[in-house]
Amino acid sequence: MSPETILAGVAAAVVILGLMGSFWPKRKPPHMVFKCGRCNTASRHSNRTIEAWRRGKTRFFCPPCHLKWLQSQPRREPDTYAGQGRGGGSGCLGVFVILGFLPAGGMLAWVFV
Repeated sequence: MSPETILAGVAAAVVILGLMGSFWPKRKPPHMVFKCGRCNTASRHSNRTIEAWRRGKTRFFCPPCHLKWLQSQPRREPDTYAGQGRGGGSGCLGVFVILGFLPAGGMLAWVFV
């Protein structure tokens, strides 16, 4: 096999795995109804509470109680370093790009040396 064929196969595999990961269904809580941690009313999960469940939270709040809590909190400036806005984030894309170019750089060095 030529180095170009191997490089094309690796690139295709990375693209296919990335696409498969984006279409994979996300986990959901086992029950669609929860008991509010403040007022004890039964409420359906929303996108906010589902994301909290995915992060490992076990105590959820209904929308009115959550709104009361938000209103009681002082205003904060958005933290751009913690992934909010441009330039923040975990850097996974950069790691994958570097890992993708390492074999290509090795093959180029092997061909030209």
